[in-house]
Amino acid sequence: MRIKEAINMVFWKYKDLSQFKLVIYDRFTITSEIPFEEIERVDNNYIYLKDGETVIPIHRVLEIKKGNYSIWKRKNG
Repeated sequence: MRIKEAINMVFWKYKDLSQFKLVIYDRFTITSEIPFEEIERVDNNYIYLKDGETVIPIHRVLEIKKGNYSIWKRKNG
């Protein structure tokens, strides 16, 4: 499953997004977690946050977590 499909699956399947987080590669802190509640929309290349300023390249997503459990993880290579 591709990153965009996995993100959209969470939006379509679950009403309560408070448990879900994107783990992204961050140049400064190595990884960061973005709560799904902060995501405005996703297209083929970017994730747009509700703050209206933050745009994250979709290739930086490493993992999707529900609580402490991984529900999707980027394959190596």
